[in-house]
Amino acid sequence: MKSNEIKNNHITTDDLAFSAYLKMKGYHLIKSDQKKSKNTFTFEVDENIDQLKVEFINSEFVQFYNELRNLKKMISTERRSQ
Repeated sequence: MKSNEIKNNHITTDDLAFSAYLKMKGYHLIKSDQKKSKNTFTFEVDENIDQLKVEFINSEFVQFYNELRNLKKMISTERRSQ
């Protein structure tokens, strides 16, 4: 997982997959920031953040996200070779 900052039941992360997972789990996105080419997302969470990270890592969502990235890479490679 990429960088995460935890403060007062809020988690700020630049990890797009973890952010999508939190949205999918119903957590409220309270802020989105873009600094240069880096985006961060801040969520309000009401449970143990470390436990959420473990659930994310063990979830099928990670497999889905990795396969999505692989397919995007494949498409990109095919376009360059044409």
